[in-house]
Amino acid sequence: MNEEGLKQFPEATHEWDEIKNSETPEIFWDRMTNMRSKFGTGVFKPGDDAGSEDWGRFTKKVIELSGERLMPRPDLEDAEQQAALFKTLGRPDEISGYEFAEIEGHTLPDERKEFIAKIAHEIGLTKKQLKILDQKVRESDIQSHDANVETFNTQLKDLKQEWGLTFDERVHAAKKIAKTFFPQLAEDTNFSSAELKSFYSLAKQFGSNNQEFQSQGDQNNNLMSPDEAATKISEIRNNKEHPYNNPQAQGHQLAKDKMRKLYLIKTGESIE
Repeated sequence: MNEEGLKQFPEATHEWDEIKNSETPEIFWDRMTNMRSKFGTGVFKPGDDAGSEDWGRFTKKVIELSGERLMPRPDLEDAEQQAALFKTLGRPDEISGYEFAEIEGHTLPDERKEFIAKIAHEIGLTKKQLKILDQKVRESDIQSHDANVETFNTQLKDLKQEWGLTFDERVHAAKKIAKTFFPQLAEDTNFSSAELKSFYSLAKQFGSNNQEFQSQGDQNNNLMSPDEAATKISEIRNNKEHPYNNPQAQGHQLAKDKMRKLYLIKTGESIE
């Protein structure tokens, strides 16, 4: 504003930004008029000593000016206010409004969906939240199941290698014990390697034609594992008094036959 214009205002106001930034006195007064108009419709935060009524009027005014884009803080102990909040956030009105993830090869029974949807509605989950939660949980379950199956098969494969040619006979003996003592088990129960070992251990204790190959007597060696056969081979070879190590001994041929069977169990190949 020029010197002529400044003469219309008290000298103490000449440094005001509102005056300095106005080109003419007329522009200054127009701006002041607009400012007064806005000041009259403004909303001001209550002071520190304001009461609940002052804050209530302030909140109401802010919500009105927001065009309903704001909402008062609900009392979550009030069922109606809580329901209104959940609806605003996106919870369906009915449990039928929920959707579940589509995962190839994995479906949920309708009864399970209804059960989950009821819980989701009760705790206020939105449609999107439930769908994401359902997908993440089921994907985790599938990964866990696949890992368990892989571990189960790997351990069973190791057991087959450990038991060698005796595997089928030992599994049969183990399942027979399981069926005897646990008749409630389904016929097609898939036992883990640890369970098969435990049941077979019981089978050995109860006998039933499941005697292990012994160093004395004419025992059946069909239920000997490769490791057990290797131990027996070592015992025979290290025993200088054993008929196998003495071609002149009366039982030498019988000992050779048994040694062939032991090698067959150990390696799957016989020896001459």
